[in-house]
Amino acid sequence: MTFKFVRNFLLKNNYTEDEIYGTTWGDGPRRFILWVRLECQYIKQVRVLIRSVVDFTGNKVDVLAYSMGSPISRKAILGGKCGKEDIGPPMTDLVETFIGVAGANYGSFLCFVSFGICNTENGLHCESKMLENINTQPTKYEARRVYAIYSTADNKVGLDCCGTNCSMIPNADDQFVYDGWDHEQIMYETLPLQLDLIKRA
Repeated sequence: MTFKFVRNFLLKNNYTEDEIYGTTWGDGPRRFILWVRLECQYIKQVRVLIRSVVDFTGNKVDVLAYSMGSPISRKAILGGKCGKEDIGPPMTDLVETFIGVAGANYGSFLCFVSFGICNTENGLHCESKMLENINTQPTKYEARRVYAIYSTADNKVGLDCCGTNCSMIPNADDQFVYDGWDHEQIMYETLPLQLDLIKRA
């Protein structure tokens, strides 16, 4: 329900109900956010959704990934080793466009101590092994076209994660940086841009 506004925006712009699919990570309100991690079960859930939509529609998908959903979706597409298991091969050829919006791709500036969601194994600490895995690939792997959208005033992800911009995506086709919008505003206010990027052939 948090992203119902995205669905409604797309419906107002010529999308239909059978063209919009969504999932989340974590278990909603059952666990306090500080104890959620980039867990393999969430990553595999995104992989299942991508494969299911491709199988159902017969088309590649466009992925809009928000906040912590960006690194989770990037790992889902990358595949490979996740913890002690291999979750499968890359899904790059199934994704036309990937857009990370306010993404915690290099972590969060709030994670200056390693614990819970900020752990260095599969958390949002800038030294997380999971984040290192998705950010050290030699070429882009998320989709045919890859974009990052973020704000210099993001109050949850921030700007500096171990000397790297927290929301950038390595090897992206383009990065769109805004000033003054907080974490939620950058997601809401850039919907027209997100749609335009999806429509670019």
